[in-house]
Amino acid sequence: MDGVARLGRVNIALYPELVAKVAPLHPFSSSHVNPRDLPVVVGFPRNCGAFWCRRKYRGMMKESALSAFAMDHLAGYEDVPALTRESLAAFLEGDPKKVKFVYFNSRAGPASPLLRRAATEYRNDVSVAQVHYKQSEAAYWIRKHGMHTPPAVLVLKEAGEKIIEQDVTGKDKLKALLIEHKLQILPELRSSSLKSTGCQPGGLVRVCVAAIGVDGFHFTTARDTLRAVKMTLQSPSSPSATLSAALEHKELSMVWIDARRQRGVREALFAGDEHIPRIVAMRFHGGEEKMDLSTYDGSMIRADIAAWISNIFEGDDEGMVSGVEFPKLAVDSLGFYERALRFQGSTLSWAQYFGAELVYMSIEAGPAVPVGMILTVVMIPMLFQRPKRRKKPTRKRSEMDQDAVIELNDDALECLKEQHMKSLVVMMFIESSEDDQETFKKLRNAFWREPILSFGVVNIRKASGWSDFAESSGAAAGSVLVW
Repeated sequence: MDGVARLGRVNIALYPELVAKVAPLHPFSSSHVNPRDLPVVVGFPRNCGAFWCRRKYRGMMKESALSAFAMDHLAGYEDVPALTRESLAAFLEGDPKKVKFVYFNSRAGPASPLLRRAATEYRNDVSVAQVHYKQSEAAYWIRKHGMHTPPAVLVLKEAGEKIIEQDVTGKDKLKALLIEHKLQILPELRSSSLKSTGCQPGGLVRVCVAAIGVDGFHFTTARDTLRAVKMTLQSPSSPSATLSAALEHKELSMVWIDARRQRGVREALFAGDEHIPRIVAMRFHGGEEKMDLSTYDGSMIRADIAAWISNIFEGDDEGMVSGVEFPKLAVDSLGFYERALRFQGSTLSWAQYFGAELVYMSIEAGPAVPVGMILTVVMIPMLFQRPKRRKKPTRKRSEMDQDAVIELNDDALECLKEQHMKSLVVMMFIESSEDDQETFKKLRNAFWREPILSFGVVNIRKASGWSDFAESSGAAAGSVLVW
């Protein structure tokens, strides 16, 4: 676990208060772990040092299990897939922008911490996998990839370049290979790869040549041409010993730049349409932030580009623009899909952890504590809920209501006199049911939704009380009265 996690130990007899914070009885307890349960392993994720971020290991005290706990739950390293000879082909045909790094081991088992760390730190540039090399398949690996004895490494880069490294024994050699082959032949210049490519002032690189553009046929042609120039200079039949030595000694660097993602770089290096690719050369002067800039304006011929680079490297100032400030690269950022996946994975991991802790808490401290916590979590939102407004009942009227009119009797008169009616009553006096009531019905239909109005008719011949009331008030048949 060297380089993955820092290790330490705490004596419960000497520092009980510290142990209560680092290793409590359960995540919501203020008491330290039971001494009979010692030893206890607790870890903290690399991005959080607070006590509430602690993760308690629950399992056998085995090196492999503890390593997996540290890499999965503390370091957050990505997993390295274990491939077979059938699934290796699909892996090698994956993302063409990434280097494929495959480690062959004679023993089956989980990936080493070094491989998982490399898969995490170099995930933008490298896809890492491992293969269990079986002796029964030795003839296939020799015939297919020329691989004889594990442990070995297969590296596949762009343009079909395949590198086989035999006898990769020891962590140091594997680490050196990961660093050496983490970039493509012509790598993309980003903020994360700036140091690796050396394409910046103040380093060993004296000249950095870059193809700038956006994805398309013309930019692909320019990028392939510049890559071919670099491969030619790295070959034994290189036309320029000076440039070959410069590449070997990290004095010359070649990259490509996404003009859409690095819009500020494109605007600083040249003006014009981003869809027209450019090949530019940046010449640095020691530790100065200023640089000389030249833009290639010839045809996409390898020999011409190599000659142009050679002239600039040897100090030719023709066509150079001096005093150009080195542009600032845009910070690498994950897309929405990648961020969503990481958030989902992090949330799921924490949910699984706390779910497991609740189960252990039920076993160790009894079910009362977790049940009480669950009820508290459920009840808290209910305390802050606003009372629901009761919806007003929707009054629906049938077609029969249009012709039906309530007939008020003497009991209704007594209620009105005692002020028991809470609404205004609109009444029409009639002498028989045959009297004309059409106008009154139309009035009622116009206000049928109004809750404070009630409508009715009074037959003064049937109701003696109403008859006396009509006579005293001077109302006759056909009169309308509002009470």
